[in-house]
Amino acid sequence: MADCIDKILEVCENSEVKRYQALIKLMQDLDKEISNTIRVRNCLILLVNLCFNPDSPDYAYNKGKTPKALSEQEKIQMQELLRCEFNN
Repeated sequence: MADCIDKILEVCENSEVKRYQALIKLMQDLDKEISNTIRVRNCLILLVNLCFNPDSPDYAYNKGKTPKALSEQEKIQMQELLRCEFNN
């Protein structure tokens, strides 16, 4: 695991091409089942978080409304949706 982390830290300081090469290599390792799946997953998470667009951590970041901006009807709908998700 340490070798993977060291390589990722080195790659993030280099060119964007090397970042994508590291990403492709990790995905190939995952496809070939060469290495431990959890290790590869953790390395992928680290690589993406450190090297790719840190201002937008995920798709839903800064999307939608704040809880204070929701109308009463929207709040009720959200509560119902959450209740359904937790019951499944």
